[in-house]
Amino acid sequence: MTARPRALRRRTITAVALAALTSGLAAAPAATATAMPRTVTAHDSTGTRDPAAVRALLAALPDGVTDAALVRVAGRGMRAPFTGTAGPVAADARFPVGSVTKVFTDAVVLQLVAEHRIGIDEHVRPHLPGLIPSAYGDMTVRQLLDHTSDLPRPVRVPLGPRAVVAASFDADAAARPGHIPAPGDVQQYNGLNSFVAGLLVEEVTGRPFVHELDRRILRPLSLRRTALSEDPTIAWAWAEGGLSSTAADLDAFLKALLDGRLLPPAQQKHLFEVPAVSSAHENTSCPTSAACFSAGGLMGIELNGTRVWGKTGSSGGWTSGIFASTEHHLRTVYTLRPDALATPVQQRARVESVVEAALTTTGPLAGH
Repeated sequence: MTARPRALRRRTITAVALAALTSGLAAAPAATATAMPRTVTAHDSTGTRDPAAVRALLAALPDGVTDAALVRVAGRGMRAPFTGTAGPVAADARFPVGSVTKVFTDAVVLQLVAEHRIGIDEHVRPHLPGLIPSAYGDMTVRQLLDHTSDLPRPVRVPLGPRAVVAASFDADAAARPGHIPAPGDVQQYNGLNSFVAGLLVEEVTGRPFVHELDRRILRPLSLRRTALSEDPTIAWAWAEGGLSSTAADLDAFLKALLDGRLLPPAQQKHLFEVPAVSSAHENTSCPTSAACFSAGGLMGIELNGTRVWGKTGSSGGWTSGIFASTEHHLRTVYTLRPDALATPVQQRARVESVVEAALTTTGPLAGH
C-alpha cells in the first residue's frame, strides 16, 4: 500500500469502511484493475479552505489498492466544490451508490410522517398485513428507519420487492423456527428494513415508490442524473440499494437534507436521533458496542475528534459514500473502485483515508 502523510494515517473510523464494503445488497466483485498513469484531474475551488489532503491522496492513485477514485469536497469556506479524480473515472461519472439509496428512502418516509400520513411510532404491519408476519406486529416505522426492527436479514434474490421480503421471512422461519422477534432492543444494520420502508411508501400513497422518490426528492432538487440503475443486477435492490447517481447530485441531496430543505424541523431532528440501545454483536457497521444509526438512516460516528454523519454503500464494483461534518459545515462524496487484488484490510484503510482527508484535514489556504 502506498505510504501516506502522517495526517492521513488510519484513525478511528473502521466502521465507515466496513459498512462501505458490506452494506450493498447489489454489490459485485471489483473490476480487474488497469494500469494507469498517476495523475489527478481536479475542478478546483478558490475559497478560504483547500482540500490539500485529498489532493495528496489522489496524487498517489491508482495503486495496488484503488484502481479509480472520485472525491468531491464542498462546504463552508470553499468558493466552489472541489472534485478530484484518479484513474479511469470522470469527474461527472454516474455510478451505482448501493446502500446510500437508503437515505433517500428514509427521507421519503419522513416526509410522509411530516404530512401525518403515517406516524413515526405507528405499527407497520397493519399497512402490510399479508406480508409482515404477526410476530412482528409491534414493529414501528421508527424501528424500520433506525435498524432496531429485528427483521430477518434479506435474501439475495433478484425478484420484485414483495418477493424479496416474503422470501426473507420464509428463509428465516426455516433457519430459526420459533424465533420471537424483539423490536427496539438491539440495533442490527439490515437492508430488509429499506425494502419494507419502500413498500410502506407505496401502501400509504397508493403510488409506486419510484414515483414518490421522483416527485418528492429528485425533481425538486433537479437531480437529473439520479435514478434506479438500468442494470437489472443492481436495480432489483430498489429502495435498499438500486440507485445510480453522480458526485454532484449526491452532494446536492446531502446539502438539501442537512439544510432542512427536505424535512421540517420536527422530522429533521430524526436525522440525528440514535437509539440508546446496543449494537448487535454481528453488526460490523458501528465502531463500538453502541448503536450508531439514526432514525433518518445516517451513521453518526467520531472521526479524528470530529462528529460526522453519513452513509456508505457498495454496488457494481464501486464503494461509495456521503459524509458531512456538521461542526465544520463540510461535505464529501466519494466513489472508489478497488483493485482486484486488494485485501479487505487495505480497502478499509483506503476508505478511512478518503473520509478523513476530506472532513478533518481540509485546511486554510496560504495567506488566509
